[in-house]
Amino acid sequence: MGVKRGISGLRQILDRMEFPADKDRIVARALDEGGDEEILSALRAMPSADFYEAGEVLRAVPLPETERARTGSARARERGEGGQRP
Repeated sequence: MGVKRGISGLRQILDRMEFPADKDRIVARALDEGGDEEILSALRAMPSADFYEAGEVLRAVPLPETERARTGSARARERGEGGQRP
C-alpha cells in the first residue's frame, strides 16, 4: 500500500472513493489508504460539505500546487541543471 503523498497521492485515494461523500468519510478513507499528514491536514481544512466528485475535493483542499504547475527553474533544479545550490 505505502504512504500516499501530495496531489498524486490524494488522487489515488479519491480514485477509490464512492461519491457523494462527506468530509468525514473522505478523511477516514485517506487514513485507511495511508494518506500522509499533509493530505490529512488538507482534508481536515476543507469545509464540511457533501462532495459529488473527486474534482470538487481537489479544488477544496489547500495542498501546494507543486505537482500541478511547477516553474521551469524548479524543474531544472530537479534535473540538476542550472546554477548550483549552496
